[in-house]
Amino acid sequence: MATERVTIEVKDLLTPTKAAKYLGTNRMRLWRWVRDGKIIPVMLDHTYFHISELNRIKELLNSNR
Repeated sequence: MATERVTIEVKDLLTPTKAAKYLGTNRMRLWRWVRDGKIIPVMLDHTYFHISELNRIKELLNSNR
């Protein structure tokens, strides 16, 4: 399996707490989505969520309403 390198801006990363708030949910549900493969976190020294990934999830949530 090939690995693709991606360059991201640190300013576009949110902590799990801020990511959950951004999505209008709680941290427990956010971690369930990670476990289920619905959202992919960025793993550095801590776990973060990229704003583009959060926007993708937000659009899915809004389209299901």
